[in-house]
Amino acid sequence: MVDADPSRAGISILGLDIGGTKIASAVVTFLAGQISCDDFAAGEKPRLSQAKSIATEASRGGRAVLESVADLVEEQIRLALEGGKLLRGIAIASAGVVDAVNGKIVSATDTMPGWGGQPLGKYLAERFGLPVRVLNDVHGHAMGEVTYGAGNGAKTALVFAVGTGLGGAAVINGEILFGAHSVAGHFGHINHPYAAGLVCSCRHEGHIESVASGSGAARLYAKRQAEAGVPGESFARQAAASLTGIADLPEIAYRTSPGEQRPVVVRGGRELKELADAGDEFAKKVFVDGAFALGQVIGGLANSFDPDVIILSGSLIKVGDYWLAALKDGYRSQAMAGTTKTPIVEGNLGDNAAIIGAGVHFMRTIR
Repeated sequence: MVDADPSRAGISILGLDIGGTKIASAVVTFLAGQISCDDFAAGEKPRLSQAKSIATEASRGGRAVLESVADLVEEQIRLALEGGKLLRGIAIASAGVVDAVNGKIVSATDTMPGWGGQPLGKYLAERFGLPVRVLNDVHGHAMGEVTYGAGNGAKTALVFAVGTGLGGAAVINGEILFGAHSVAGHFGHINHPYAAGLVCSCRHEGHIESVASGSGAARLYAKRQAEAGVPGESFARQAAASLTGIADLPEIAYRTSPGEQRPVVVRGGRELKELADAGDEFAKKVFVDGAFALGQVIGGLANSFDPDVIILSGSLIKVGDYWLAALKDGYRSQAMAGTTKTPIVEGNLGDNAAIIGAGVHFMRTIR
């Protein structure tokens, strides 16, 4: 029988962060006094060690990804034992809609085909004989930031992960809001007029993710290039055509400036930032419009939740100062008097946030 009593000193668990691109893992060690089952902790963060990541290769399908996760867990348990460390459980933050009660992936977008329906928690618990806790990746991210990161001490917080997609989470009185069907916090699937006619990763139209995320910005850029008939038009028209249905992210060739013939393949925010940095005003305007629209959505949510703090994370917040300025302009255009001064801050746990948060969730829920 595994002793998973969280009140004991030096509890080590295996944490995983499962995304569409990579599966990250690390041993998370909580020391005495760092955390309890009933309240958030203060002070030093848990220690992370034995970090290892592998490619998700999501196109292989959900079952294949599940087996890859299990293989990684097996290797990490072996390495921990060789180092004299006993792991007391497995804590997972995963992409998709997650039923945190039974650890099942309820559904997932097209970025992880076949991931929906996978019995992740049950499968790993039966295979390794360890307690397992699973929650959504952005829920884990939020738990990490509110416990040990930029939101430390906040009772109510809204968290937005702005990268390839757009995820979110709400923390209410120190607890993640899961909702009746485990979908709470999917803020990327709120409608915005800027996204009218654009198909989201969830297969619906008009969601803010379709203009404010990295993948959405790339598609919006293609659409605007096609409408304007600028250089690279034929590529843009081909990419814009993909907006009428679900397809792989468009690969669009453009010129970085009118006098340069070097083609650029635009798959998402990173390549679009290269164009913006090179002086492409179309690219910069797409980022500005997407950030402004996201700010408006955040403003509306702040009016509803009245958070202590709003936390931003993800690759797009590094686009440039103009991105954050546009987001704050959009926020102020919608925020009520009581929420106009709510701090909007950048998360400070980086890529470790979801793993740390999954560990916090494990320690708070295990009995």
